[in-house]
Amino acid sequence: MSLVDREDMTTLYSAADSRQNAETAEDAVQLKAVAYAINSAANTGLFRVVFQEPLRPAVEEELTSNGYSIKYIGVADPESNILIEW
Repeated sequence: MSLVDREDMTTLYSAADSRQNAETAEDAVQLKAVAYAINSAANTGLFRVVFQEPLRPAVEEELTSNGYSIKYIGVADPESNILIEW
């Protein structure tokens, strides 16, 4: 399932569908945050950015499928800082 459309906001979905919607939303929000970080860095002449929260699997897959390199560089929590390079 995907995000709930505006016209369906008053429709009650099953708990399983609502859970899937929430997971889809988390992926979409994080992907937008990563894209913003990458585009902001690229606009200033950089070829890398550090993203400071664990990547959701779908976001990591999207990045690698688009040619980005991902390195986990956190010290205490290895997944807390991710170096994304292009």
